[in-house]
Amino acid sequence: MKGRVIGGQGKAAEVDGRYFGGHVKPTSQKEYRRERRYARNQNGKWKVVVVINERRGNSVPAVFGSEGQAPAFIRARIAKGTVVHADEVASWDESQMF
Repeated sequence: MKGRVIGGQGKAAEVDGRYFGGHVKPTSQKEYRRERRYARNQNGKWKVVVVINERRGNSVPAVFGSEGQAPAFIRARIAKGTVVHADEVASWDESQMF
C-alpha cells in the first residue's frame, strides 16, 4: 500500500472516515454518572479510519487521531484530474484539499 495512488484523469474517488474505540462505560448508579461528551470524561482512545475508495477500483485506508489530520494524506494519494466525492466534514473542503 505504500505509495499507492488512486484515480487519474476521468476517474472518481470517494473519501470517508469512521471513528472507532474510546467507549467509556456508564455507571449504573445515577449519582456517579458523568457527561461523556466532555473531553475530560473521555479516555482519548478514539481513532478514525479514513478510506479513499476509487469507484470500481482500489482503496487506500489509513488511521488518524482525527479527520482533520487526513487532508495531507488524501492529497498525496489522489492523482491529479480525479473527481473527489466527500461528506460534509469541513476539513475535507475542496478549497483546503487541492
